[in-house]
Amino acid sequence: MKRRVLGIGSVAIGLVASAGLGWLVISRLEWDKVVDALGRVSPATLALAVSVFMLAGLLRAARWRVLFLNEDISVWRLFIIQHEGLGIGNLMPVRVASEIYQLAVLTLKDKVARPTAVAALGMERVVDVVSSTTILGVAFFLVPEMKVLGALVWGAVALALLAVGLVTAVAWGGQALAFVQRITFVAAVSAAILEFRHECSRLVYALLMSLAYWVLVGTTAWIIAVAIELPISPVAATLVIMGTTLFATTVPAAPGALGTFEFAVVYVLGILGIDDADSFAYAIIVHAVFFLPATIIAVVFLPREGVVSFRRKQDHSADPDDDDGHTITTVEPRDSGGEEADR
Repeated sequence: MKRRVLGIGSVAIGLVASAGLGWLVISRLEWDKVVDALGRVSPATLALAVSVFMLAGLLRAARWRVLFLNEDISVWRLFIIQHEGLGIGNLMPVRVASEIYQLAVLTLKDKVARPTAVAALGMERVVDVVSSTTILGVAFFLVPEMKVLGALVWGAVALALLAVGLVTAVAWGGQALAFVQRITFVAAVSAAILEFRHECSRLVYALLMSLAYWVLVGTTAWIIAVAIELPISPVAATLVIMGTTLFATTVPAAPGALGTFEFAVVYVLGILGIDDADSFAYAIIVHAVFFLPATIIAVVFLPREGVVSFRRKQDHSADPDDDDGHTITTVEPRDSGGEEADR
């Protein structure tokens, strides 16, 4: 009951925050200017932006593949799993829904050992945070516009240090503390993370690929800026989208960061001297390009996965036929870690 109350409370806070931030933006807009800005965008430009963004997504999947040790799984498969998870995250009010789904599919459908999947997911997040923080840090000293975003940069640095610290604590604690070693799963995850000590080249490759990923994401944002005739440079467009993504994924928000995303874009572009109407039109287009592809992929591919919810699998594990006579297919994990996932 306590967990349910906390869950409902967090969802309510996210909805209220998104509604409030969204209202702060739309309440002061001149809608005729917004419509005019949207009308300047051609379908060909949008198609180009989506193509570049999907290429970035493929590179992101390739980066994730580098972080899987001793597992034979293709980049294309990881691309689908990643976007299915992102699509669920866009539709669900729970922030960790994406990671939970990705972990479930990897262990139940693709037979990846659960500690290995957790280690790969965790290391991917760390590499992503470190690379994005590196870009923001360098830009802070080289790009004049970034001086006014000092709080955002230092917040990103703190987040990166926290992520690295957590991974280090898990890796060290699982091997050095006797009481932690008694927890089988934690010890297994710790061992999987420690394997990266002998795979430094993989981490370097993943970091370089992550930097390239953010360059492509920034290029996508800049193409949209050109289409809507915003006077910002490719570097500024990259920094705007990175800052927006960091804000929208950190503060409580509604599904798909609706309202929160638009507020962040308008706020950052306002600092750079861009009109609210143009900023809002830009935010709508960028939001659609960044969020709709993953949501569409999830809708198309989710029914083909055959992985049902944990609760439903548990309820019907003993009886493969439900009350209506429909057969429910379940996928059994190969290791004890996967059984814990079912529970």
